[in-house]
Amino acid sequence: MPEMVQDQRKTYRHTLALDTEVHCHESSLQAMFRCRTENIGMGGTFLPASELLLEKAVDVELVFHLPATPAPKEYRIQAQVVRTSDAGAGLSFPLLDRERLQQFRRFLLEAKVAARH
Repeated sequence: MPEMVQDQRKTYRHTLALDTEVHCHESSLQAMFRCRTENIGMGGTFLPASELLLEKAVDVELVFHLPATPAPKEYRIQAQVVRTSDAGAGLSFPLLDRERLQQFRRFLLEAKVAARH
């Protein structure tokens, strides 16, 4: 019988595939790779990949890309890997100050609107 994993998220996640760069700057892992988010919210994201190089408790910088018109946009945020599995990795975002929180909300809103088109 498969093991049930309790959802411990503190914020809602939207099903949204964003092109993402993952930059690892840990002393044991200096790398950058690309993937797409499976879901994302104000508190974190899930990166689906069976061969991610990420380990629990690793700090990374994520760069989300939005191919918006008239010009592409990107959003950079620090994150920490809080869970890994064969399906991918769950990452948590730090608490943001008010201005960064509003910028991130705007970016996610634009990304959701762009995904509908």
